[in-house]
Amino acid sequence: MPETRTYGRRRRQLPASATAETTAAPATQREAVSGRVVSTGSGGPTQLAGWDAMDKTASASGSDMYLRVTEEATVIKILGDGPFDVYNSHWIDEIEDGSKSVRCWGTPDCPLCQIGDKAKRFSACFDVISLEDPDTPVLRVWEAGIKVARQLKDIATDGKRGPLNRSDLYFTIKKETKKRSVEYTLERVKERDLFEEYDVEPLTEEALETFLAEAHQWGDVVKDKLDEDAMAEVVDLLMED
Repeated sequence: MPETRTYGRRRRQLPASATAETTAAPATQREAVSGRVVSTGSGGPTQLAGWDAMDKTASASGSDMYLRVTEEATVIKILGDGPFDVYNSHWIDEIEDGSKSVRCWGTPDCPLCQIGDKAKRFSACFDVISLEDPDTPVLRVWEAGIKVARQLKDIATDGKRGPLNRSDLYFTIKKETKKRSVEYTLERVKERDLFEEYDVEPLTEEALETFLAEAHQWGDVVKDKLDEDAMAEVVDLLMED
């Protein structure tokens, strides 16, 4: 469904030559599937039960479908050999209610680009299994920035290190805040080293099959483009006197 937004007053200066002409948006694309929680005990994937299961399942839907990268290294398993969705986004501070992030339509069609507002954030989206809690692996969407995405591409296209979804290949990801910037550290982990280095058991084939059934395909999106009317509202917001 379209995002609900409240538009406030303009608080920044756009180029004097900017115009508010817009073009029609592409047809609405599919929404992303939410994460799915499974248990991977000796009997393979089983349906969770009880209040704990309710909490875990609820946390795998909505905004919580995204991978949280923290200062502690999280073990992940990448399901595909490339991103299923890649896009740039604009940050509109003037939007007072709802997401301030607006997916760029892409040049030369994007009305925001046409009025001089540059898309500043790059996202490459991967399906990953998060093993933050090794006893309860969860499907997450990982939005990687350009630096990490390039690292992943190098690995994916390397005959000795790739592909990303090799059966014996896992990764760890963590972040570190340095002054005003955030740096991400990505490391490859062989399946044989998982337990010794991170106290994590490798996923069973049954668990992997369950997660693969929920995975995105190329062309699925995690953030829909605004339709023509909603984009026109954002443009008007930035162009009003």
